[in-house]
This record gives sequence, C-alpha cells and structure tokens, in this order.
Amino acid sequence: MNRVNSYGAYQNSYYEGTIQNRKEQEKKVEAVKKNEEAKSSKQPVLSSRAKQLLKELQKTYGNMEFMVGSYETEEEAKSYLSGGTKEYSVLIDPEELEKMASDESVKKKYLGMLEDATKKLTDMKAQLGSREDEVVHMGVSIGKDGTMSFFADLEKLSEKQRERIEEKREERREEKASSDKIKRTRVHADSADELLKKIKQVDWSKIKEEKASETVRKFDFSV
Repeated sequence: MNRVNSYGAYQNSYYEGTIQNRKEQEKKVEAVKKNEEAKSSKQPVLSSRAKQLLKELQKTYGNMEFMVGSYETEEEAKSYLSGGTKEYSVLIDPEELEKMASDESVKKKYLGMLEDATKKLTDMKAQLGSREDEVVHMGVSIGKDGTMSFFADLEKLSEKQRERIEEKREERREEKASSDKIKRTRVHADSADELLKKIKQVDWSKIKEEKASETVRKFDFSV
C-alpha cells in the first residue's frame, strides 16, 4: 500500500512540476510577444525623404547598423540597441533624421559627428588593453536635441568559454555560448573618453551571472 501511495505522490509531484514549467514557458512567450508588440507600436512613420536617407546611410556605412526610434530613457534606448549585430549601432531620433533629410547642413553636421564618433571608438579600442576582449558591441545614439551619447556592451566569460574561443579563433569561426554562466553589463557616456574611463572602472565582482545559453557571441578575427 505504501508503494502505491508513494507512486501516487510521485505522479502528483511530476504532474504539478510539468504544469508549473508549462506556465513559466507561457509567461516567457507572452513577455516576448508583448515586448515585440511594444516595439512595433513605437515604430516611427517616416517621410519618403527620411526613408531614402536611411537607405543611403546603411549603404555608405556598412559597419554600422542604423535604428530609428523615439526614446526618453537609457532603458528605452537599450531596447532598440540590443538587437544590433554589426560592429557599431547608431540610434537616431526620427525628428533628427527628418531634419537631416530636409536640411543638407544638418545632414552634413550629423555625418561629421558620426565619422568623428567612429574614429574615437576605434581609437578607444586600442587603449583598452586587456579589457578589449570584454567589449562585444559599441555605438552611439542621437537624441531629439541632437546630443550624441556613447555606449558599450561588455561581457565577462568564464575560463572554460575563453579556452573554447581561443580554439575557435584559430579556425576563424563564431563562438556559440553554451549553458555556462556569463556576466553582462552596458555602460553609457557623453563622450568617448568618458566611456573608456567607465569601461575600465567596471567591477565584475558586483555584477550577477546569467545563463549564456541561446546567445551568439561574434568576434572580429581580422586582427
């Protein structure tokens, strides 16, 4: 009789665990859906001139990923920039893009700012030393007032992951993270010099680890 009761308890526990896991998965799917819907609802309506300018920028600056979106906080900007896959990401407020499209002097001004920012970010990489490997993504955002700010995404790998990366580096391939733990953070600054300072001051001991599964980390093996 005890065996029957024990088996029944096991079945109940297994069933409840399955239901709980299913509910958690459904919550995650719903959260992703809501996030995508929120992004879609914020998609700006651009004029034909602005759309054409955006295409020109994407063609001219092949190493930059241009995104257009209205944002008020760093978190809102992060929601746009988190999808960047190229060397640099550029987030532009739609009003500023429209100004660029309609005024050649504004366009020239912002393009000059972008080229200067790219040069500063490139120079900054050379000054990072051992911390260069921690930087996985960089870019800038141009707000409504035309003010430019800089950002960098950083990751801290485990020794096991670092060993695998060194092996992949010789083969010139991408490293797909396993289920190991990883630390991530993002820093913002009003200038490249300030960004460099903040990157060097990141204290990884104060940043919590998270699962690295289903994350693809891309590396530039050209150097």
